[in-house]
Order: sequence, then C-alpha cells, then structure tokens
Amino acid sequence: MYEEEIQFLKNVEDPLDSNNQRDLLTDAECKELQSKYPGIPNEYTSYLMEVGYGSVREDQYMIYGYPTLCHEDSDFSWYETNGVNYLVIGDDFAGNLYALNIDSGYKPVLLDHECNEEFPHRGSIKSFFRQMMLLDENGNDQREP
Repeated sequence: MYEEEIQFLKNVEDPLDSNNQRDLLTDAECKELQSKYPGIPNEYTSYLMEVGYGSVREDQYMIYGYPTLCHEDSDFSWYETNGVNYLVIGDDFAGNLYALNIDSGYKPVLLDHECNEEFPHRGSIKSFFRQMMLLDENGNDQREP
C-alpha cells in the first residue's frame, strides 16, 4: 500500500541519520490494535507495518508505536477533548498532535497546541501521511531547499 512512500523516503532520507530510523509493527501487534480499537482503518495499520513507527525525514514528524486515547494519557492532558475520542498517533516535534478522530470514523486531524483546536485533514489517512512527509500527489518533494 505504501510502496511509493517507502521509495520516496529511501531517496530523501539519510539512512545513517538516527532521526530516520523506524521500526515495523508485526501483524500480531496490528491485530491487537484492531481488537482494542474496532474499526481502525487498514491504511493506518498498513503504515505501521510497511513504513513503521518513529521519526521521519530528520524529525519532520513522529509516529508512535502504539497510539493512545488523548483523554487517557497524562502527556496529552493539555488538549481539551470536549468529549471527542481522539486516538493520538504522533506529533510534529513542535507541540502539535496528530490524531484520528474516532467519533468521525477515524478521520485524521491535527490538534493544535496554541489554539487548542482540531484541524481535520481533507482526504485519506494515506494522503495525511504523504502531506506530513512533504510528498505531493505527483511524487514531488515539497521540502524547501
């Protein structure tokens, strides 16, 4: 599912830079996630099994190995969920969280730390990851030189 994204990262990342190292979740670990969060999209678990969890593009963003509900983790207590079930999947190293809004069908969102607002992504989970990678729809690198 993520062949193009994997190839892109091979082309743009320094494999010796520890900020580009990721680990892959096993099929069994993804099944555990699916059991804990029924309905969690395959696009998300495929990313964890194919691209992996960890830092991407020299700390452009971080995907966690095991997501957690925002309101259940004291590290994320700064974000007022107002009863919305956010599954936090990563961050941008600047205080913002990447999450899946379970209540809206696991739609990807950015939880902004400055204004405490949800910014929904208008597209698939795969396009959400591509945007974070700075990879456009035509396969071009969008990182400023």
